[in-house]
Amino acid sequence: MKLWIVFVIIYGILKGSREPMKKEALKNSAVLPVLFGHTFIGFLMTAPSAKGITDIPPYVFFWVVVKSLSIFVGWIFAFKGIKKIPVSVYGIVDMSRVIFSTLLGIVFLHESLTFRGAISLFLVATGLYFANQKKDIENGEYQYKYIIYVFLSCFFNAISGTLDKYIMSTGEITSSALQFWFMLLISVFYLSYMLIKKEKLELKKVFTNPWVYLLSFSLVFGDRLLFIANQDPAAKVTIMTVLKQSSAVITILLGKLLYKEKNIARKLVCALVIICGIALSVIR
Repeated sequence: MKLWIVFVIIYGILKGSREPMKKEALKNSAVLPVLFGHTFIGFLMTAPSAKGITDIPPYVFFWVVVKSLSIFVGWIFAFKGIKKIPVSVYGIVDMSRVIFSTLLGIVFLHESLTFRGAISLFLVATGLYFANQKKDIENGEYQYKYIIYVFLSCFFNAISGTLDKYIMSTGEITSSALQFWFMLLISVFYLSYMLIKKEKLELKKVFTNPWVYLLSFSLVFGDRLLFIANQDPAAKVTIMTVLKQSSAVITILLGKLLYKEKNIARKLVCALVIICGIALSVIR
């Protein structure tokens, strides 16, 4: 097996395991302190290896700021959602970012929607629909508004992903510099937001929480593996797109193993339908 494929699979495993980490990190802490803590720790991890951080044209840096703002908002919705809903449900809904990414690509990157692409979107939407039927709300433990939060997080994450394509296509910034400024900016945004809202910082509680450190490591290490995979000339974006969806399967299985969540077989089938839709779109 080629190394870049191994890296993408590891990325998917890390991303899928990140949802239970978020849930554990949020058990005894509020959303904003955990967001600040794990992004700031992530920044400290990326800083030593960052290159070319001062060689960025102003117009590129502007879009880095916009990307960071989109993630700033998206992660607030994501963390509020994962705190209240089962991780297996979150894992499936999170796959909806494919729909948003496709639509944003059509509108802003002038990509075309083929017949196969339309069928793909239909399959993805079908899988999401059946995964979120009312009977999957287990014992009334959560409300639909938290599902909406996750959909909103996917929308803002899709904006970030679309901007990634544009920012990196300029050739004016290195991947490590993008990661450096992205992590620094969102750390500043979360800290500023907490100070404006006069929320408790809970710094001692957050920085003594081992789950926050695991979350930061998973984020930084997983993204770095993905960057390395993308740099391999033999890497195929189509295969990478499908392999990354393995994260949803990992999240669903961990929901069963760690939290004894229900309807796992149904959710796995829905995830498979979504993955098939994505594969139909990208594999030629």
